[in-house]
Amino acid sequence: MTFIKNIGVFFLIVSMSISLAAQDFNVEVTVNTPKIQTVDPKIFKNLGIAIEEFMNTRDWVEENFEPEERIELNLVITIDREISQTEFEGQITIQASRPIYNSGYNSVLFQSLDKEFKFSYGEYERLDFSENTFTSNLTSVLAFYAYVILGMDSDSFSELGGSDYLQKAQNILNAVPRGVAPGWTSDNGVVNRSRYWIIENLLSARMQEMRRAMYQYYMLGLDRVSQEDLREKGLESILQALKIIQNANETNPGTMWVQLFSDAKRDEIIGLFEVADFNTKRTVYNIMIKLDGTHANDYRVLLK
Repeated sequence: MTFIKNIGVFFLIVSMSISLAAQDFNVEVTVNTPKIQTVDPKIFKNLGIAIEEFMNTRDWVEENFEPEERIELNLVITIDREISQTEFEGQITIQASRPIYNSGYNSVLFQSLDKEFKFSYGEYERLDFSENTFTSNLTSVLAFYAYVILGMDSDSFSELGGSDYLQKAQNILNAVPRGVAPGWTSDNGVVNRSRYWIIENLLSARMQEMRRAMYQYYMLGLDRVSQEDLREKGLESILQALKIIQNANETNPGTMWVQLFSDAKRDEIIGLFEVADFNTKRTVYNIMIKLDGTHANDYRVLLK
């Protein structure tokens, strides 16, 4: 009996270790329902729990992430309309952060507000997903963003290293039946603002240089800035990455990719270069007001 108990404990420990090793994301979900009054609030609490379990326990990548390497992912779901007791419309905000080497700092890797979020969910429903077969819009949206983020994360560690994950995101988009839910097509009523355009930009040959710039920005840049002897080289690499992105933007103006980059990096870039020499600050200012013109006033601190 003792032997059986010990074997049981052993397999429990092994299964727990496998589960922990498979965790690629550290996901926190918030569900807001400011306009919903008729549905039991417990459903939305369970929805948040179900999404966290789906995202945190699924084995998204083959290699194991150490706890300190996991991508921090915050999902804020705001439900604006109840179509039925199990069908809802709203929006989802996605923010993913990548840990920076040898520091306690997490850099925002991806940040987006998706306003075309329609899904079904019944209380205690199990969330199922298949990459090449459409199961539900809820899990397709979640998995799509998971692979986009993994692709961008991998790009930050090696040039174009995230292509396989980005292709998985493309496969998810291709598997969604046309008309089943908004946000998946190029003609969603908002110019170049949909999941279609996110993955189109990331996989487009004309934007490859911008993806290459992510390796320079992160691996050769931010990951060095925290090391005193490499700080200047790190900032130089970040500046070179910004110049590459500026060139890509001039060749392909108005892409969603550039706006997503600017939204995620605005505060970080200002913070990095606020104490640089005036010529460098002026260069960064001139680049960023072209990339992120609607927030030009935010960058004026670089001119002081």
